[in-house]
Amino acid sequence: MADPETTPLILFSGLAADSTIFAPQKAEFPQLIVPSWRTPTRSDTLDSYARRFAEEFEHLENPVIGGASFGGIVALHVAQYLHPSLIILIGSVRSPQELSPWIRGARLLHHLVPLIPVKLLQICAMPLTFQCSHKRWPHLSGLARQFVYSDPSTLRWSLAQLLRWRQPMELACPIRQIHGQQDRILPVRFTSPDVTVQGGHVISLINSSDVNRFIRNSLLMS
Repeated sequence: MADPETTPLILFSGLAADSTIFAPQKAEFPQLIVPSWRTPTRSDTLDSYARRFAEEFEHLENPVIGGASFGGIVALHVAQYLHPSLIILIGSVRSPQELSPWIRGARLLHHLVPLIPVKLLQICAMPLTFQCSHKRWPHLSGLARQFVYSDPSTLRWSLAQLLRWRQPMELACPIRQIHGQQDRILPVRFTSPDVTVQGGHVISLINSSDVNRFIRNSLLMS
């Protein structure tokens, strides 16, 4: 049985978001590492990008890795090279077959991703990050916060990789998954989580106590 207070824990934030997405988890698990997103090169694939992260953490013994949303997908690819004891998915999916139909249907448009006016959209979404918006629309505000403070070039690359993601991962380690019942980005009906909670997509912030409990129980099982 692993010690939840000392087991190395690495969580990747969602689609180019920063570490604040896991602020409640960092308070609960001081050993938590939330890697900053690296700026990808033009030739980077999801695998080459994940390999560099694995090299950064290969000194850790039997780590538990995971992530939220796209960060969970990155964690699956990192696991190929880091060989963790457990993978934790938070509002994420285990395979490309679990993506929503509208994401899978948009795959043919991946070549248009560089044309997305990310900075303009971030400015338009800024009011949704204000405290008044957070009180009225907490789920939408959480998504807006993740989007507004992301790096535009990394976000475009991440979105393109998501649309190109077609090959399911074959991993030896167990996977534990928690998901929001009202998730509209990655709807729960297309995946099979171990635990569901009354929440949307950004459950690490909105349903932090549920997520922390899930992580703790998962670490005890690792």
